[in-house]
Amino acid sequence: ITLEMGGNDAAIVREDVDVKAVAPKVFFGAMANTGQICCAIKRVYVHEKVYDVFVDEIVKVAALADAKMGNGMDDGVVYGPLNNKAQLDKVSALVEDAKANGANIRCGGTARLGAGYFYPPTIVTGIREGVKLVDEEQFG
Repeated sequence: ITLEMGGNDAAIVREDVDVKAVAPKVFFGAMANTGQICCAIKRVYVHEKVYDVFVDEIVKVAALADAKMGNGMDDGVVYGPLNNKAQLDKVSALVEDAKANGANIRCGGTARLGAGYFYPPTIVTGIREGVKLVDEEQFG
């Protein structure tokens, strides 16, 4: 049996978590295969007591990951491009819509120029339900 379990999968970060230990795990759960996995984490709900520290930590992890993005045949590369131009355009449009709806882009947020369909790891905060980035599956 094969089940398609895609959608807008969420992670919940509780107040008693070791933020420095869990932020990289949440990031990897979101960005494995450059976020192109149906069960990738798309949203993270963080307890207010650890929210600021968690955001700071996951932004640090994203910055390190951005440095490891590129041609998968090159040494040290961990994250590759999006699958095609249509997917790059979709991800770009979702982030632009989030910006237009008041979201905060903590890192990333703009497609890389040049060859390939590279979109850097992007952390978005201050976004609400009803915005496409929350409501729709990104797959990237």
